[in-house]
Amino acid sequence: MNVNKRFIYSTVRTLVSCFLTAFVFVQVAIAQSTPDAGKKMPGDSLYNENIRKSRLYGVYIPRDIEDALVRLDKLTDDTAREPLKKIHEDTMAKKLFFGLGRWMEYNWNFEEGSRFSHYLKNKGLVYTEDMTRFMLITYHRHIMGKSLKSDQLIKRIIEERKKKQKEARDKMPVLHSEIKKSPPKDKKED
Repeated sequence: MNVNKRFIYSTVRTLVSCFLTAFVFVQVAIAQSTPDAGKKMPGDSLYNENIRKSRLYGVYIPRDIEDALVRLDKLTDDTAREPLKKIHEDTMAKKLFFGLGRWMEYNWNFEEGSRFSHYLKNKGLVYTEDMTRFMLITYHRHIMGKSLKSDQLIKRIIEERKKKQKEARDKMPVLHSEIKKSPPKDKKED
């Protein structure tokens, strides 16, 4: 009886050990994958297919900003738009980012690519969050009856992104720095 308990204990310990080893290997493999491994890029065949389609997964994909504004108007009614007129465009972009913004990202396929996300990328908006923010601010301007000034807004969003990235880089600690001296140049003797 004592031998059976030892055998079972040894077997369980071996199985747990194998499981933990496999788990660690999987975690290391995931950690070493590139950050863009799951993202679809312009050279990807799915991306190239998506940007040619007017519908993805049964949802109409706008072809440009004006078309997108028409679609957003159809999604909302006047009573839903009225409170939005009372807040600043940047506030609206923050408040609706996880509501209407996520709806746009998902349904208009900003992440994997669509003809509309491709259109926005060609305008200079590369990041999904920037596309979403741009459309929320643009929609606010639209319902307010203001000029869209799309090119200026795109430049502002791109500059804000660059500033945030620079600030993040500047906050990163320097692990090691070293100054290398170059050897003196030989002077040619005449």
